[in-house]
Amino acid sequence: MKKLCLLLFALFCVAATGCDQEYRNHRAERGKPKITVSDGMLTVRRAPAPNIIVLPNGHMKIDEIEIPLDASQQALLQGMFGQLQVLRQNTLTDAPPDPAKRSVKIQVPEGMQPIPPDLVQRIPEFKDYTETFDNLQADRH
Repeated sequence: MKKLCLLLFALFCVAATGCDQEYRNHRAERGKPKITVSDGMLTVRRAPAPNIIVLPNGHMKIDEIEIPLDASQQALLQGMFGQLQVLRQNTLTDAPPDPAKRSVKIQVPEGMQPIPPDLVQRIPEFKDYTETFDNLQADRH
């Protein structure tokens, strides 16, 4: 009986270790810097920095505080928002269904630059978020 209990305990430990690794992988993926493209906004995430939110009208917020932008900066963000929305729709159309509604990585077509190359120079608040530019996610919600 003792051997059976030891065997069951050993199997439980092996299973628990596997689950723990899966959870760590999930947490690591969630913690990666990224831009999430949802229906009504772009969210730029890079922990531990505050999130940047870009709205369809070109307005920008950092931690829910609106950042004053001039007309050319707003136009730049509006264009970026529009291009990312098109990429999001194309990505979600081609993606297989997912009942868990997990986000899908956006593959940018060759020659397209949805993030303007001069974004950091024109809007300096993005300078600490450049590592998010290569990880675009289409939100299913």
